[in-house]
Amino acid sequence: MQGFIWRDGGFCEAGEGVPLDSRGFTHGLGIFETILAVDGRLVASEQHFKRLETSCGRLGLLLQEGLFPAIEALLGRKGRQRVRLQVSAGPGPLSQLDGGGEIVTLQISDAGEAPASVSAVWSPWPRNERSPLVGLKSVNYAENLMALDHARRSGAATALFLNSRREVCEAATANLFIVSRGVIKTPPLDSGCLPGTARGQVIELARMVGVEAEECALSLDDVEFADEVFLTSAIQGVVPLTELEGRSIEAGRVTRSLRDVFNGK
Repeated sequence: MQGFIWRDGGFCEAGEGVPLDSRGFTHGLGIFETILAVDGRLVASEQHFKRLETSCGRLGLLLQEGLFPAIEALLGRKGRQRVRLQVSAGPGPLSQLDGGGEIVTLQISDAGEAPASVSAVWSPWPRNERSPLVGLKSVNYAENLMALDHARRSGAATALFLNSRREVCEAATANLFIVSRGVIKTPPLDSGCLPGTARGQVIELARMVGVEAEECALSLDDVEFADEVFLTSAIQGVVPLTELEGRSIEAGRVTRSLRDVFNGK
């Protein structure tokens, strides 16, 4: 893994540690983006930048110019790479969300290949769809990590969240889709889920290939009795969910075709 820090208008190799009075370090006040790079180019860079810009604005963080072109200048020219860009608040009063002194860090690592399928369990903790952090890819990530640890201890790869209304929300690190009677359905943003870049791409791709796609409230039973279930994320793309709480689910035709279209096949 390579690590970089933004300084004087460009990235340089990370050397010094994070200042102890950084609010990103002490209070989790920061935003990150995880982006796939293929053969030296960032995938869906416009969508990632727009989300990053919106999220930084909500937390009062200033977004430096030239970040994304500077990232591509550091990328290798072959293969899949995982790019993690983080913007954290610098020192400041706790009662104000003021920009200035932001710490921007970058990590580049091998993305590897997406898994053929994943398994999941339900998280014992609900998402709060009324949280002020809804829709933000916040560095305050402990909730997700605890859900992933719960999944690991249960013998699964990931966890699925319901929200406080008992509606389906998302997976710990991905958005969730079901296929029911040939129609693709995914929770709406007011469920508390992240507006994933891959989520948006799949909704558009489905409509392009003539598959009906809906954003609608989903119940636990909707997922439990769905014909197909799949997850989407920027790094892994479309991945079939083939086991939920120990019950097998078929990786069906719709999921396979969307995965192929998403991967450009």
